[in-house]
Amino acid sequence: MPNPFIPRDTVHDWSEAIAERPDTHHTSLQRLLKEQRRLTRWIEQNREPMAGSTAGVCVYLTGVVARMFDLAGGRLKGATWAHIRDAEARVQAAVGGLLPLDDAFLSRLYAFGDRAQPHILDEAAMVLFEREPEDGEEPPDRTEGLKILAVLWVVIDVLDTCWTPGPGFAGETTYTHVAIDPTPRKAEPAGA
Repeated sequence: MPNPFIPRDTVHDWSEAIAERPDTHHTSLQRLLKEQRRLTRWIEQNREPMAGSTAGVCVYLTGVVARMFDLAGGRLKGATWAHIRDAEARVQAAVGGLLPLDDAFLSRLYAFGDRAQPHILDEAAMVLFEREPEDGEEPPDRTEGLKILAVLWVVIDVLDTCWTPGPGFAGETTYTHVAIDPTPRKAEPAGA
């Protein structure tokens, strides 16, 4: 039986908190990625074909996703190669059915309910495709965004498979897309 879903508002609140105070989550992020050696290795292999800045965004968002499972509590066992291969096959089949990468792509994604922790993937899609660029910032490349989203989808699927929620976890059992107005991106300080 699949795990109950972490509620959308909780996912968004955690995402914003991690983005606003990454220093307070840094140690946990490093520990989580170290505990998931196979998954970390798979992420490294799959970010190689990405553009430089895209690869960095992918690694950061992967850490955010892992931290959300940590914040939800419970137990997170280490992923196996079988978990990763199974998730990769599911995601590749699903993404193929959601293409092309046009203006209706997100609507098709949000209508596709057969996803592990869909609210976490919705948050990632919002960050990658819906946020408006700041003044002087280039709009995100949609193809690179899709590469990141596909990696995150596999990561979410694997982590959900390896996660056992704590006894007090009260998640959702049915998925309905919840639209959240994306927070504007914060421009990086000069020289960052």
